[in-house]
Amino acid sequence: VLDGIRVLDFGRYIAGPFCGMLLADMGAEVIRIEKIDGSEDRYTVPVGEGAEGEYSVGAMFLQINRNKLGLTLNPMKSKGREIVRKLVATADVVIANLPAPALKTMGLDYESLSAIKPDIILTTVSAFGSTGPYSGRVGFDGVAAAMSGMMHLTGHSDEPMKAYTPWVDY
Repeated sequence: VLDGIRVLDFGRYIAGPFCGMLLADMGAEVIRIEKIDGSEDRYTVPVGEGAEGEYSVGAMFLQINRNKLGLTLNPMKSKGREIVRKLVATADVVIANLPAPALKTMGLDYESLSAIKPDIILTTVSAFGSTGPYSGRVGFDGVAAAMSGMMHLTGHSDEPMKAYTPWVDY
């Protein structure tokens, strides 16, 4: 269905990469872009022991990044930014689930991207949105579950509160 569509996936953990996974499953060419040593979400829920002193790649990473190409770079350095600009010029969609200030610093805000490619589609999701008093904050599912009160409805009274499913990330 999406053959011929190129997506740059700057997503981390679940929300962004899940969106990229769905697009890749539908035939888009999705390129996951992560930092040089690999993003921290690579090692969540390891599937086995890694080599001596190394972590094993995690099950969540393998599942959510299926059907994707991969590229590592540092978008904070000039060479990394140059590569990102060249990729954006060939892309149809950019996915990112980072706070608005981080997107701007990396040149992944809509104004920067559309200056390179006017018809680019930017899809972003962050815990606190792109405007407002908390827009610069990083948040994960547990933060949203706690702030919304959902966490209070689960678990047992004699244990720490916990939301057992990361429902906010999906």
